[in-house]
Amino acid sequence: MERRAKIICTIGPACGGAMKLRQLLDAGMNVARLNFSHGFPAEHKAVFDRLKKLDGGVAIMQDLAGPKIRIGEIEGGQARLREGGAFVLTTKNVAGDEEGAHVDYRFRPGDVKTGDDLYLADGSIHLKVERVGGREIRCRIVHGGVVTSRKGLNVPRLRIRQSLSAKDERDLEFGLAMGVDYVAVSFVTCAADVRRVKRIIRERKSPALVVAKIEKERALARLDGIVEAADAIMIARGDLGVEIPLERVPVVQKEIIARCREMGKPVIVATQMLESMVGSERPTRAEASDVANAAFDGADALMLSAETATGAFSVESVGVMDRIVREAERYGRRPARNECGAGAPWPPRDLAETACEAAARTAASSGARAIACLTRTGRTARLIARYRPAATRIFALTDDRGVMRQMNLVWGTEAIHIGRIDRTDAIFPLVKERLRAAGVRGLVVLAAGIPVREKGSTNAVYLVNC
Repeated sequence: MERRAKIICTIGPACGGAMKLRQLLDAGMNVARLNFSHGFPAEHKAVFDRLKKLDGGVAIMQDLAGPKIRIGEIEGGQARLREGGAFVLTTKNVAGDEEGAHVDYRFRPGDVKTGDDLYLADGSIHLKVERVGGREIRCRIVHGGVVTSRKGLNVPRLRIRQSLSAKDERDLEFGLAMGVDYVAVSFVTCAADVRRVKRIIRERKSPALVVAKIEKERALARLDGIVEAADAIMIARGDLGVEIPLERVPVVQKEIIARCREMGKPVIVATQMLESMVGSERPTRAEASDVANAAFDGADALMLSAETATGAFSVESVGVMDRIVREAERYGRRPARNECGAGAPWPPRDLAETACEAAARTAASSGARAIACLTRTGRTARLIARYRPAATRIFALTDDRGVMRQMNLVWGTEAIHIGRIDRTDAIFPLVKERLRAAGVRGLVVLAAGIPVREKGSTNAVYLVNC
């Protein structure tokens, strides 16, 4: 059985060459993430081109840096901050070391005050502000560790003025010109942040879809609007875990996954999933459980960050995640109470949702081997996938190569290219032919828009023997 949850790999210095990229694809990478917080546009373009030569069907996600506060370059690439020592953050353009570093944000009066807690590297290093003056913030190291160049600085409760920086706008133009399939927007706080990026994408006539990253506490209060506006959601647990109490993160993760499934939007769980594999051949047991639980919760995709981008075991990390997810899915491959076989939890909002619910119910009750759908935008496949049919494969048949790549982010969905169908009576023989070529035999549920000449949503469900 195919793995249902998809794997996203962040591409970086450890895996950007053609040989490593090929190995990542063979190990199970479905989506390649280009992190524009690091590297130069030309480097990302080189990776993009290599991926396209290796596998034109892989989905590529551009992740915009967002208005995140970052320290500058560290002399020698890294420095060890020791507990009890002093550390100075300065806007002066200096090379960083164990005593201080440049910070790329000019704080306003009152943004930071004596006694405030600051965090570096997703909260792994804790600083306490002792004095603020001029261009410097003098801190005491409460909890130390190794910090590397360009790591993020978290200032809880600080409200940064914009969600899309000037750099993001330049990078977005660059990514759309390359032809990325997804654009991930960092530090989204409201639906307007998503709509702004979508407007730019439309103006550039790009088919790219928008992933809203949930990593600010303010976003949680406006979650429904953000999920409605976005095409997909990423639970970015690093910054989110600094913004909110640590004990809330697992609960919030489950709540976001459930809400995304209800609204038919793909959801990604990200950050530190197999963090120890940056330097170790094997993950911790806790990390294995974390990956498995994300699969149990029904996440569409799980993301590897430093594990693949800079880690010593990039390919091995993908293989380990693949095995954990497959075992979790094998254990969970039986109808749950919220699947269509035992009553759907979400009342349909339109004709397409009604048809997709009927397709999932019919597959569960008939024992169909697969659910297939004809789709121009991918929406029908996403709506079917939200029911997580445990024993049934999902096929999205489309004439759009871009939509095929975007299906790499959707739970359990396999894309098949099919030419444009102009006659309703041509649907069934062509669908049977394509599914048989994919190895499907037996009963199949087909969801489609009938008649095919009329532009509209999915409105019909059929049982077909392949």
